[in-house]
Amino acid sequence: MKARKIINLPLIFTLVVCLAACKKYGVEIADGYEDASGNKENVSIDTNMQNIDRSAYAKARIFPGLVDVSEPRVQNQEFILDLNFTNQTAENLRIQVAPEPQFSTGYYAAPGELIKIIVPAGVNGLSMQIGGHTDNLSGKSPLLRDPIIYAVKALYPGVNYMRNLYGGTIYINASFAIAQPVKFVISGAVVSPDFVLGTDTDAGWIAKVRASKVPWLELRTKRVIFLVPLDKVLAKIAAGQLSSPTALMTEWNNKFELDYNGWMGLSDNAVDERDRSPQGPWRGVLDIQLSLGYGHSGFPFVGLNDQYWFNSFTSLADLLNSEGMWGTYHEFGHNCQQPNVWSWSTLGETTNNLFNFKAAKRMNANYSNLHPSVTSGFPQAITYASTAGAKNFDGDADMNDPFKRMTPFVQIFEWYGYGAMTKLYTEARHAQRLSINDIDKHDFTYEKLSEYCGVDLSPFFEAWGILLSAQSQSKIAARFPLLNKQIWKYNPLTKTGGTENYVPTTSVVSVSSPAQEGSFAALIDNNLTTYYHSKYSSPTAAESYPFTFIFNAGAVIPIKGMYFNARNSTNRAGDGKDIEVFTSPDNLNYTSQGTATLPNSTARFEYLFPMGNVTAKYVKVIVKNGYSANPYVVFAEMNLIKP
Repeated sequence: MKARKIINLPLIFTLVVCLAACKKYGVEIADGYEDASGNKENVSIDTNMQNIDRSAYAKARIFPGLVDVSEPRVQNQEFILDLNFTNQTAENLRIQVAPEPQFSTGYYAAPGELIKIIVPAGVNGLSMQIGGHTDNLSGKSPLLRDPIIYAVKALYPGVNYMRNLYGGTIYINASFAIAQPVKFVISGAVVSPDFVLGTDTDAGWIAKVRASKVPWLELRTKRVIFLVPLDKVLAKIAAGQLSSPTALMTEWNNKFELDYNGWMGLSDNAVDERDRSPQGPWRGVLDIQLSLGYGHSGFPFVGLNDQYWFNSFTSLADLLNSEGMWGTYHEFGHNCQQPNVWSWSTLGETTNNLFNFKAAKRMNANYSNLHPSVTSGFPQAITYASTAGAKNFDGDADMNDPFKRMTPFVQIFEWYGYGAMTKLYTEARHAQRLSINDIDKHDFTYEKLSEYCGVDLSPFFEAWGILLSAQSQSKIAARFPLLNKQIWKYNPLTKTGGTENYVPTTSVVSVSSPAQEGSFAALIDNNLTTYYHSKYSSPTAAESYPFTFIFNAGAVIPIKGMYFNARNSTNRAGDGKDIEVFTSPDNLNYTSQGTATLPNSTARFEYLFPMGNVTAKYVKVIVKNGYSANPYVVFAEMNLIKP
């Protein structure tokens, strides 16, 4: 059977039109840089501005929305961008995410419509992005929108064309700084009714929004930009709740100027480049579906396009008292965390929230209104810290809660000043190396906060069960006096507590022989009528000479020596004779502080360390022998001499 040839006239017509609308320019450059070799790749580019690709209209109508045909498309419109920036990377700042060199143009591309943009000669390293909704939803099910609805294309000097089937806000991305302002010429886009702080008036912007048919717009300041939907903006304006975008965005700018960048110790004109503020703004967008959670950090930060997140961007009342803003501060706080230096592994959902308290402090807001879990968690955490005994901040079930773990940080801020956080961040940026484990991060935090507070905070860290290395404790103890207030009992919600004096208490860690008479505690009770008597009924070799006594000073502190009192008795059979004294910061590594011979009398004997005060936490005394052949030893007192 013969195959019949079928001529499809409509198809031929379509191909002819397409070919007529396409031109071999021969200058399309994949990476946005001119090829100095002169070898150009021939690429077909659609330059027919009337050709609209409507293949994704149905999806774009759902999200992010269509642009009404009545909205004017600009023709040969000039705009100028200052692309001279200092690129502060996350690595420089040692934070999770830093603002990227992305520049708003004030224009929006309608779905499927071709955008033409002319770049001046000699300007390289740029790209154009259409769409601010950059969350990749690949793998999500069910999908509320297509997984990827934004597009990026490298720009080259001369005429460039680009379209995005879903449309979106138009941005220019820069690879490096360009000294002089760059003048672009754009056609085919529509003007986005953005609010730009310092440029737009309240009344003028409201009029502009009411006249617009563009589905998304930006609220822009130097420090932060929010991409929000037009319909929600119009509803809020109609309700009289968005009458002063100037006041709203001024306060948002202050938040990032003072409570984020400033609190981290960043400023525009810092001498050290590591301490300079990010030159670009932080960005937040709302999306119909998220790749992760109800909101997540990143550039941009993303929140669900519902009323809560929209209000968190646009409610001036909430912003001025810091209530109802927890989620927004929380996600931007994630961007600013420093997990590679001091924010250790169990603080992933804790240190990001500290920015909430800084903002509330500046606004004089009530901390109890920030989040219900703050109100319940802080008192429970303070009870934990105030309870004696061995504790582990990172491992105990009682502290397995991010709100409880905020408590010690807020206690330090409230007691010594919020500059403590600035100290942490600045020192972290300047640290010679990154921390490799949680103990390193504990130590870094302990050392820098102690430096800021001017006291050795080891009792505070011990009360919270935050484990420290002996080396770090010894270093700080040699520089600063020991903390003398129980500030771990301070309640930031009520501004009460923490005023009780703290004096480190000596305890007996162990004695090599059990007490057959008296007790270990009798050694340090300052009472000569009580005593410790080792086992004398059939003691084993381990329960005889030499006897080992280990004492805990309660903190890494200066220790002057030891004093001894034999039992006040005419029977001198159990008196010790030759001793050696050792000190240690950690009960593991001991250093000998010399030997002595105790007197065979009831008089107090003091052994002062030959090298003067020794900074330590543990003291070990080995009693090598006694004045009689009996295998037991007796002491009324054996205790530390503190300066």
